[in-house]
Amino acid sequence: MAGCVCGSLVTHGTPTWPAIVAALLLGCVVGAVNGLITLRGFNPIVVTIGTLSAMTGLASVLVGGYTIPGLDSLTFMGTQRYLGVPAPVWITAVLFAAGTVFLTRTRDGIRLMAVGGNPEAVRRSGIHADRYKVLGFVISGFCAALGGLVTTALVTEASPAANASIIFNALTAVALAGVSLAGGRGSLPRVLVGALILGTISNALTLKGISPYWGTAVTGLLLLGSLAVEKWVSSTVSRRLVQSAHASVHTGTR
Repeated sequence: MAGCVCGSLVTHGTPTWPAIVAALLLGCVVGAVNGLITLRGFNPIVVTIGTLSAMTGLASVLVGGYTIPGLDSLTFMGTQRYLGVPAPVWITAVLFAAGTVFLTRTRDGIRLMAVGGNPEAVRRSGIHADRYKVLGFVISGFCAALGGLVTTALVTEASPAANASIIFNALTAVALAGVSLAGGRGSLPRVLVGALILGTISNALTLKGISPYWGTAVTGLLLLGSLAVEKWVSSTVSRRLVQSAHASVHTGTR
């Protein structure tokens, strides 16, 4: 949707930068709407998948079901190279650096992680937990819009068709990185490593001449394996905490 909005504005004479800003703001708005919906008790993943379908349909309506070609004005963030490095790599590096600093070095970022871990405890400490939940969705919407713009810039055309399989690639990348899908635990550098692992596997299968369908199968198996490991680690930690608590009670220690 972000790519189609930007492409539509550019083709109708809007300067490139205002069109990009409009697309990014749209991503933030959609994220905020998702966040407000989840505050009503709906499952966050289901809400975002539903939004994916809605935005895909609206994007198709916006462009009449066709792609918008000839968006050469976006090549500076797509095929252009700076110091020999493709523009998307620079954008990703800046995004990951900014996100890591935000989550680990700022008050709002630390609170955001805390809300993901235990929103009730955060609420009782006097922090507005719901505000940070919505903030998380706004950041997610911004990143989704930015990703759509980079994809549009790479192929120099805006397409209303959404690649639903990217959801599972994203889930697998964060699961491989040890990020808890329940929230509260994880780091962006580890997510980058997880994404690079997936990319390496995909490229290796391609170089070996193996059918790309196997890549999809491997991604699914990695996701299931990562979730199993996360479940085992969580259960082990919980069991040891309970054992430690029992030991403290019997010995009278604190």
